[in-house]
Amino acid sequence: MIYRYSFYLIAIFSFCNCKDNNENYNYYIPEGPVNFSINTDLPQYYYLKNPGTYLYHEGGNRGVILVHNYDDNFLALERTCSFEPDKTCSYISVDSTTLTLRCGKTVNGKWEQCCSSKFMLGGEVSNGPAAYNLRQYYTQKNGSVISVIN
Repeated sequence: MIYRYSFYLIAIFSFCNCKDNNENYNYYIPEGPVNFSINTDLPQYYYLKNPGTYLYHEGGNRGVILVHNYDDNFLALERTCSFEPDKTCSYISVDSTTLTLRCGKTVNGKWEQCCSSKFMLGGEVSNGPAAYNLRQYYTQKNGSVISVIN
C-alpha cells in the first residue's frame, strides 16, 4: 500500500517539475511578417556557408538576423530586444569582435547602447537586464537555399 502511494506521489511531483519550452520567450514582442529565402550559391550570400557568419534582413518587427551557427545550423532571430521592446532604440546588433548580440546600434560610426542586454548567437540571454530570449523564426535548409518564415 505504501509503495502505491509513493508511486503516485513521485508521479505527481514529476509532472509538477515539467517546464514549458517557451518559458524564456517574451510574448510582448510584436510579430511582423517574415518570409524570405537566401541562396548561398549566389555571390552576395556565399559567405554564409561559413559557420559564425550572419546577415541582416528586412522583415519581422525590426528586422531579422540570419545566423549560421557553429553547430552548422541556421537560426533566424528577431532584431527587437526582449527587455523593452517598445523603445525606439531597442535593436539587436551583432558585435563582430565577440560574436555576441547586444542591444543598440551603430549610428554614424559610433555605437549607441540602448540597454546592457547581451545574447548568445543562438538568441539566449547571456547578460541582463533582459530576462527573455530573442524571438526565433522557423528556418529550413534545402541544398543551398535557406528559407525563413513565421
